[in-house]
Amino acid sequence: MREGARVRGCESVGVRKCGSALAGVLALAAVCALPSRGAAQLPLQPLALEHGAAGEGADRYRDPPVNVEGRYVVISLTEHRLYLMEESRVLWSSVVGTGTGTRLEGAGQRWEFSTPRGMFRVQRKEKNPRWYVPDWEYIERKQPIPDAEDPVRWERGMLGTTALFLGEGIAVHGTNHPELLGQDVSHGCIRMSNEAARYLYHQVEVGTPVFIY
Repeated sequence: MREGARVRGCESVGVRKCGSALAGVLALAAVCALPSRGAAQLPLQPLALEHGAAGEGADRYRDPPVNVEGRYVVISLTEHRLYLMEESRVLWSSVVGTGTGTRLEGAGQRWEFSTPRGMFRVQRKEKNPRWYVPDWEYIERKQPIPDAEDPVRWERGMLGTTALFLGEGIAVHGTNHPELLGQDVSHGCIRMSNEAARYLYHQVEVGTPVFIY
């Protein structure tokens, strides 16, 4: 992780606000399930954008709300699942862990941990990423908070083996505790198994759209 690039950690259950939903973001709604046997099932049409026009079923929904060429990622917070998509096809999916939505106060600060909804893009990709330990983590550890520029703030291993950074302090990253996936468990980031995170790392490029709903 480059110096100054700070990510809200997700490796232990905790609390902090992970960004407000973006203004004017997606109106995402249920519409279909994929019928092919053995294929990944997508119960909700994640990129469905309601235009306000009359219509039923799929006719109410059009193309993605941005011009998407190639692959994109969809993350369902209610399903705790990440989908790698191309056009309307699910190429691959994996269980994830998401923000707890709980709160913490300390050192004159307040945090709420929720995974933000909206449209993002992969800002950068890193192998063996470092984590900048934020103030709330020291409060949870019941340790003194070091100076903001203290090198001790940087730790390895907390973001797994690979990470995709989305901005707003949010990342899709690996975890050393895959048994906790499938539930609200993080400080706002999206956790995957290290194996799944490595696979996704090689399947998407910087600039890939990521829709969280």
